[in-house]
Amino acid sequence: MSDATSYSCSVIIVSYNSRDYIPSCLSSVKEALEGIDSEVIVLDNGSPEPILPEQKEAFTYVNWLFSSENLGFGKGCNFAAKYATKEVLFFINPDTVVSKGTFKKTLEYMDTKTDIGAVGCKILNGDGTLQWACRRSFPSPLAAVAKTIGLAALFPKSRRFASYNMTYLDPNQETEVDAVSGSFFGVKKVIFEQVNGFDEDFFMYGEDLDICLRIKKQGYHNYYFPGTSILHFKGQSSKTRRVRSFFEFYMAMLIFAKKHHNYHLPIFIVAIGILCAAVVGVFSRLVPQWWKVLVDFAVVALCFLAFSPLLPFSLLSVCVMAAFIWVPLAIVGDYATPKLSGFWLLKPLLPSAFIGVTVAVFAFHLSPKIACPMAVSLLCTVFWRRLVFWAVYFYQIFSGKRHRSILLGGTSDSLSKWFDHYHLMSGLDLLGCVSNETRKVTEENKEHLLGDVSDIPSICKRTGCREVLVLSDTKGFHEPFDIDWFKSLGLRVLLLIGIENSDNFAVVDLNYFY
Repeated sequence: MSDATSYSCSVIIVSYNSRDYIPSCLSSVKEALEGIDSEVIVLDNGSPEPILPEQKEAFTYVNWLFSSENLGFGKGCNFAAKYATKEVLFFINPDTVVSKGTFKKTLEYMDTKTDIGAVGCKILNGDGTLQWACRRSFPSPLAAVAKTIGLAALFPKSRRFASYNMTYLDPNQETEVDAVSGSFFGVKKVIFEQVNGFDEDFFMYGEDLDICLRIKKQGYHNYYFPGTSILHFKGQSSKTRRVRSFFEFYMAMLIFAKKHHNYHLPIFIVAIGILCAAVVGVFSRLVPQWWKVLVDFAVVALCFLAFSPLLPFSLLSVCVMAAFIWVPLAIVGDYATPKLSGFWLLKPLLPSAFIGVTVAVFAFHLSPKIACPMAVSLLCTVFWRRLVFWAVYFYQIFSGKRHRSILLGGTSDSLSKWFDHYHLMSGLDLLGCVSNETRKVTEENKEHLLGDVSDIPSICKRTGCREVLVLSDTKGFHEPFDIDWFKSLGLRVLLLIGIENSDNFAVVDLNYFY
């Protein structure tokens, strides 16, 4: 046991469809636990895409657990906690990266508080901004209304309107709070067992609020500790269950209200309020990029105008056809991201368009000729996205605003996908790779090799590169890196995580918390 703290700890991770993020998470956890009497427990929670055998082999110190069904977050945590043998339990999300001193500093902080119940740290987004949900008040009618209709965002310094996420407080200020986030949740095992763990009635959301309230009722105090931080990709486990996860969130709020009677209002009034919030919330989360919705409507309208000699222009036709474009794009998440996706969007659009034409003809008694402008609308919907994508791409190149990057990870798995495709992605321009062990670079990767890590100063001087992307593969941070040295060279250091069998990837700036 380390001399730095009198506590030992168990780190518990419940993973659902997060195998792309697990390696980088476990790599950071391993570094952060150095010198601490600890253990790591990972539950693969009924994932359709389970954790790979090679990932388990790369992290032999982990106690790997498996469930054939998705138990939900709370029940999964309770199941894994039964295998914990240390004094303090840390529940963290699989889509997080933990800074080196996180566990040591948090345990030392817990050592100073005799009344401590649950503790959470500063949780950052990939761009370094604070995730305000890392410290919260228990929901009240006013706080819920203010958050739903936007008053909390409009008056972030108001204690009345911004009470839920406590945005009126300095994020660097240690404070007692009602609740901390389940993304990083520390609690003594004896207290966790005293309150009987997480309430398994909650499936994916609300468990952290509920257990924090029960901990407070036992006479303990919950604290937000900003002395350390983690990076949270946020929502990776729910991406494959996008619409359902939104409704599960609001159902969790209803369960919380019924269980604790925290609103002091008839439950049917609370239910109506939560339903309204769910409708607003689902729309705002599915369609945060609302400008795309407007452009798609304009494109459909223009296509129908172009076919007006063949088919009389009808606002009803435009609205019906636009709806059958909006719905599939919202479901696949196109309106939730600023990315301008490619022709793969035709896959969800084609069957939806067929259904739309059928509905227009048989339900609204429109002309079958509507199929012609509809087909052109689909192509134009994809075309304008690619047109804007390439316009931004060439603007960044010729204006010198495009970030030129070097990839650290030459001895990793095949790098071909990063240089054959991803170098065309907006904002990511990979010049080549460097490695700590150039002799071990595979023949396939040698064509992308720029040199040894020690050659980076001359490579940057020659190419104007200002970024290093640390590649995370099935083995985590595949090659060691000295972030302080990179910073001394004036380089941004980012973590690059590829999503298997997908065109998506995650890039997070490590300078914010290392």
